Amino acid sequence: MFLVRLSWRNLWRNRRRTLLTMSAMGFSTALVVLTLSIYDGMFQDMIESATLYQGQVKVQAKGYYENPRIDLTIPEEHIREILLADAEVRGVAGRVRTFALLSVGEGDSSSTQPAEILGIDPEEEKGVSGFARRVVSGRFLDGSGAKNMVLGRSLAMRLNVKPGGQVVVMGQDAYGSVAADIFHVVGTIDTGDPVRDSSLALAGRRTLQSLLVLDGRVHEWAVRFRHPDAALSFSERIGKRFAGDEVMPWNRFLPQLNDLLGLTKVTKFIFALIFYFAVILVTVNTMYMALIERMREFAVMNALGLRPIRLSIMVVLEALFMSSIAAVAGGLAGSLAGWYLQGHPIDLSRFMESITYAESTIQPRIRAWMTPGVTIVPMCMLVIFGVLVGLFPAMRLRRIHPVAVLREV
Repeated sequence: MFLVRLSWRNLWRNRRRTLLTMSAMGFSTALVVLTLSIYDGMFQDMIESATLYQGQVKVQAKGYYENPRIDLTIPEEHIREILLADAEVRGVAGRVRTFALLSVGEGDSSSTQPAEILGIDPEEEKGVSGFARRVVSGRFLDGSGAKNMVLGRSLAMRLNVKPGGQVVVMGQDAYGSVAADIFHVVGTIDTGDPVRDSSLALAGRRTLQSLLVLDGRVHEWAVRFRHPDAALSFSERIGKRFAGDEVMPWNRFLPQLNDLLGLTKVTKFIFALIFYFAVILVTVNTMYMALIERMREFAVMNALGLRPIRLSIMVVLEALFMSSIAAVAGGLAGSLAGWYLQGHPIDLSRFMESITYAESTIQPRIRAWMTPGVTIVPMCMLVIFGVLVGLFPAMRLRRIHPVAVLREV
């Protein structure tokens, strides 16, 4: 305890030097926390954009992913309850998919476009996709049984139809017969992906099941989690209960996005190392200069009976105190800034457009995503590096010769 009290007092004998050193260390830590949270925010945006349409885990009939035939279905009953029983699951939605031709008008003024129709239950989708929050005109579907339809914004422009209009749907049912009906357009949505918006149409699941003669059957169950990283472990865990079906995490059906995120995480790690290297340089320089300034003090303390090993421990304790205070202050400041950016992203749509790549979209905004690891890891790393930096002057003090030092000074 004597060395602890002495080390603490030594820190504040030169307040300016101590505060400048801790400020540099704390500021660097805050920047690392904020930057890592912004990286994670970009990852989260990309995953949300890609899985908005696909889901973070899909439960499908075997072979449907490679060959999406209308007749490859799984039952509606009981599956949703089994999936929702997992603590990591945020929402589960059953979906029906089909490709069809959408037509508007008659004669020379008519227009026809191919589209993928996604049959959904609006209530179930609230916990999975958030389609309802992306309506740009009109309204969203109000039930799964009405003959209403919501079109992607680009698809609506190509068909030259607005909310209140009608579209004729013509496709094929599960038995190969012609399936045709008239739907009322009630709204348009912007998913953030221009390619998807040019071919996506949303309809009530019950209505589409009736049109395709798939009563009581769906093509997939889409699952969403509180954090996307849970998708892989969940698919391995729940796959044992659905041996006859196929449980696929987003890492598998979006391989390009998975590889891109892996590469970006390496970039994030390198960026953090560069910041820590800068912190080490600042800290080493400050502590080494402080060592030179205090050599007479250390020599006198050694001559009075304080052994070199105890002097070394004292210097390491000083480094531990400085790095710990700086880590807490920097981690707190970075976390507060990150939480603010998570709730209030900076809109950059005036300066850039969204970027579509690997079936995902990078939104034109700066958004943070805070997780415990984003704050705790940089704080722990700073404390570790601070102690390691303190070892350099401590090793020199173990070879101190009081008489030689006092003669020089």
